Amino acid sequence: MIHIVYHRKYHRVTAQGHAQSGEPGHDLVCASATILLYTLADRVLNMAESNQVRAPKVKMDSGDAEISCNPNQRLTSTATLIFDSICAGFQLLAADFPENISFEIHQ
Repeated sequence: MIHIVYHRKYHRVTAQGHAQSGEPGHDLVCASATILLYTLADRVLNMAESNQVRAPKVKMDSGDAEISCNPNQRLTSTATLIFDSICAGFQLLAADFPENISFEIHQ
């Protein structure tokens, strides 16, 4: 099972585990969670390149990911919107595949 935790206040998402809903390389739940993580990582790194966030952290390993940043004060709502939008995808996956993915939000 993939465990996703979103720390909203800290603009931080962690993911651990494997969905195990199909053979490696053919696991659609894993692929869905992975593309959401890659999309969030891309947005954070793009914001870091334009100095919109500080201290970006993007760690993506098999079965283990952490993505976080510290947005500039004037862009806090923008960063929150990006994280919230991506995490809506995790909520949908967890609702549709509760045996393969769990999702928690910590305010």
